[in-house]
Amino acid sequence: MTLTAPPVPGTIEESDSTKAGWLWIAMWCLLVLGVQPWTSRAAAPQGSTGSTNSLMKGVLLGAIFLICLAATKPGFRTRSSPATTMYVVYTLFATATAFLLAEPGGPLLRLARLLIGLVLLLMLWRPLIRVPERLIRAHLVAHLLLALTVVLSVIWRPTVAWRPLTSFGSGYRLQGVLIPMLPPRVGEVGALLLGLAIVAFFSRKLSFIPAGALIGLGVVLVAASRTRTAAAAIAVGLVLALFLTRKTWLARIASVSVPALMGLAFLVIPTLHNWLLRGQGTKQISSLSGRTTSWHYVIDEEVSLQTAIIGHGLGNKRVLLRRGEGDIDVMAIDNSWLSLYWETGLLAVTIVGIAFIVAWISVLRAPTPYVKASGALLLGYVSVASLNESGLSDLSSMTLHLLVAAAVCDADRMRAKAHPPPPKPPKPRWV
Repeated sequence: MTLTAPPVPGTIEESDSTKAGWLWIAMWCLLVLGVQPWTSRAAAPQGSTGSTNSLMKGVLLGAIFLICLAATKPGFRTRSSPATTMYVVYTLFATATAFLLAEPGGPLLRLARLLIGLVLLLMLWRPLIRVPERLIRAHLVAHLLLALTVVLSVIWRPTVAWRPLTSFGSGYRLQGVLIPMLPPRVGEVGALLLGLAIVAFFSRKLSFIPAGALIGLGVVLVAASRTRTAAAAIAVGLVLALFLTRKTWLARIASVSVPALMGLAFLVIPTLHNWLLRGQGTKQISSLSGRTTSWHYVIDEEVSLQTAIIGHGLGNKRVLLRRGEGDIDVMAIDNSWLSLYWETGLLAVTIVGIAFIVAWISVLRAPTPYVKASGALLLGYVSVASLNESGLSDLSSMTLHLLVAAAVCDADRMRAKAHPPPPKPPKPRWV
């Protein structure tokens, strides 16, 4: 693999590179849009069911692929990060096992989307990933655009944008209407916007005014969506990002102690405490809004050896709970690792787990502080959010965060190898 030098400032080559760069950033924004779980429930009353609009997302993903294919020069060079390679292995394994299912059509469509997403990462190596800061900036811009659609939703249809908390108590949660997103997705968009802006500001990639605007918008989205998972996940991600990039132990202690004091404030200050409880009682809090019920069902269910190895089928993210005579309830699993086991079995859990580990290794080995901090932020977010949300089994926003973190950190390490810093001059020896 060869790395070419960046274009010289002020030249025609730089102008062409800038125009092409915006094309690839636009493609990345559309890709981030395409992995969001659009759902009809965002425009429906509380408690109603809905389905993800897979057809429209598939069309969008196919259009992105065709545009990238047309814009990619013949004979282009690429590179796959170890985490992306492991996801390719996972896709091949899940595809092979899907043919053993009674109805393989749905799982194969999801795997086709995942495979196209992985191929897009290979195609985007040269224009975006090879310079890690470019992909991080594109990821930030994508979440800013998603955040602006939520703001426009409030202006366009405020009565629908505010979703009542009828199941838990009084109050409302912000959701997207212009692009149908439930409150947890709005909280994720705000959290990633907040975290990436903070890292960019402390790394001097953003000045005070734009960074303050992005951070403020992110805080508002997290607070208005009342999404506790996103708040906790981005807090852990920021702690890891600051801890891994601070050079002195005093700064590392501060990076841990300040968020700890902020967490204590949620337990002491009444307004923040009410936001944290979200009108739920002790039983609902202890069961994580009922999630542990489906978790226990997945863990305790007796399955055959074949089902334990290959799972129930990709896309089967819900379980049927029979409580009493004739009482059947459908519940989401809402845990990426248990959902991965339920859908694609133990071998898939092992493969994705290896991808997760090698992604963290890539982050720890990244030489540039800004790239390392951004990778640690994204992986820290995924590490926490995956315990309370599903998504690592197919092409989702959580999977994309993991692959982005691994790709930028791996590219940063390869760049450092190709262009090592000049050796330091020897110290003078005094005779």
